[in-house]
Order: sequence, then structure tokens, then C-alpha cells
Amino acid sequence: MMRTAVAWLTPVKASGLAAYLMASAACAATVLLSVDRRIVRLASILCALDLFLVSDIAFNWRWKLHDQLSWSAITHHWYAFRTGPQIAALAFLAIMLLLAAVSLGRRLSSIRGGRLALCGALLSIGCWFTEVISLHAIDAILYRSVGPLMVVCFIWMLAAITTTAGILRAK
Repeated sequence: MMRTAVAWLTPVKASGLAAYLMASAACAATVLLSVDRRIVRLASILCALDLFLVSDIAFNWRWKLHDQLSWSAITHHWYAFRTGPQIAALAFLAIMLLLAAVSLGRRLSSIRGGRLALCGALLSIGCWFTEVISLHAIDAILYRSVGPLMVVCFIWMLAAITTTAGILRAK
């Protein structure tokens, strides 16, 4: 089935693509302009993450993974019992993100803007995994319409802006 660009590029998708393209461009510019190896390494990692997120939004990889996990749960008759494991996965995710923020935040304390860029990246990672886990109560919030967008779009934009602001301060 052939889809038109208008049908494919919804406002939700466009907002995410624009946000993460902006962040990846800022990271790429930092890679090219910085002489500090630590900043170049950080910017390279963040650029790769943001380009992955651009591809993810363009091709719906998180939803393909979610669908595979759901299909597996249905096939094994676990789907009705998914809420407990989803809550446990979200709690584990929160703990891992907190530990990463503390550990990496210490390592990045000498890079001006490094912690801010890290916060944006961790928010992006947390949002991605939260969407894959897809607990209905959280989905009801993330996918609530706000005009032509959804709440999740504003999280993507906040994460991308935070990464951009941090990495541009690091130059």
C-alpha cells in the first residue's frame, strides 16, 4: 500500500523528527567544532542516540518491538497478567536511569553543559523504554491529545532541547 507524505508525516511524527534532528545537528556541530576529546566523545554518543531516535520515530521501531512483546505475551497466555511485570519494568527503568544520572553526572561534572545534555539523553531513553513497556495508565497520559500533538511530543521536544542546550554549552 502506497502512503502519501501527508499521511506518513503526521504532526506527532513531525514534531519528534524535528526535535531529534535539531539535537543531532547540535551534537554533530559540537563534534566538528570542539577540540576537547571528552566533549567530542560525549557529543558523538548523543548524536548517535538522537539519530537512532529520529529513525525510531520515522520507522516506528519502538512500536514494532512493543507489538512483538505483546504477541509473545498473547501466545504464551501471559498478556492478562502483564500489569505487574510492566510496573516492575518501569520501576527498574527508573532506578537504572537514576543510577546512570548519578554515575555519569559525576563523570561529566567537569564538562560545562555535560550534565544538562545527559539529562536530555536520559529523558529520551526513559521515554523510549516507557513507550515500549506501554502500561495503559501511562499511555493514557502520554498519548492524550494537546491540539494536533500528544503529550509525548512535548516530552520528546523537552528532551531534545535539553540535550541541545547542554551540548552547545559544552563547546
